[in-house]
Amino acid sequence: MELLLVTPRPEAWNECLPVFQRGGNTLQQAASLEDAAPIIRDTPPVLAILDLGIEGKALRQAVIDIMMINASVHTAVVSDMDPDEFHEATEGLGILMPLPTSPKADDTERLLKALAGVM
Repeated sequence: MELLLVTPRPEAWNECLPVFQRGGNTLQQAASLEDAAPIIRDTPPVLAILDLGIEGKALRQAVIDIMMINASVHTAVVSDMDPDEFHEATEGLGILMPLPTSPKADDTERLLKALAGVM
């Protein structure tokens, strides 16, 4: 399964990398949404994880930008927003789940389990 991690801080994800790559998954990385766009267009991942340090309307727009390129790509986002705020800001976008700003291996396991549940 192809996965895409979009982040300017890949070192924050070091603990998660082995989990992402289990079971033959392939993880590509991009430092920005602009760098991710050709990957999403040309070799669409099953899941794009957005860790761009943005919240609210900017986060919503980033997910919409991905959907405009390829609406079949599932998304997860890093967010510190409280659950009600997050729901309000992202309602209707089909985001699998928010992830913490300091992701751990168990967060990645929960994400992959959620992804398996929608496939």
